[in-house]
Amino acid sequence: MGSRIEAIIWDRADTPLCVPEGFALVRLTSELSMLPITEDQVKRLDPSATGDDRIPTAWMLRQPVAALARSLSADRAVVYICSETFAGEGTREAIAWRFGRLLYGPAGTVDIEDDLEFGYHLAWGHNNAVNSGLRAVGVHAAAGDDEYGTIGLERHRHTEDWLPN
Repeated sequence: MGSRIEAIIWDRADTPLCVPEGFALVRLTSELSMLPITEDQVKRLDPSATGDDRIPTAWMLRQPVAALARSLSADRAVVYICSETFAGEGTREAIAWRFGRLLYGPAGTVDIEDDLEFGYHLAWGHNNAVNSGLRAVGVHAAAGDDEYGTIGLERHRHTEDWLPN
């Protein structure tokens, strides 16, 4: 069974002023909020917007979403994540900003050596790009869990499942 999550997560529970209309805000914890990113939402963004030129063009991270994440970081720490898995193994990417400045990444990791592509690193378990990006914005893993699990991202396997019905 596979999963795919694409989201922007930030370190304060309030809503930044520049969240575009039509995006659903999800409260993850008392200190973290998330914008799940779907194909329909990406269509609402400026396709020419650039978040960071260092994001390789073949990656799952998309420039218009990265540009939104960077703008949301004007007064907070923000991480943009993409995670795609199948049967536990997968590809994970993340980039983070604080106060509009690059904080982490862009970073991409894979779980198995056969999946290595340009710009990716091999990282098993808790050291993947998404967990590292979450650590960069202040998430601390609970005992026996990783950062992804600690904030409840495993509750839904697909981005669309985070949206209200």
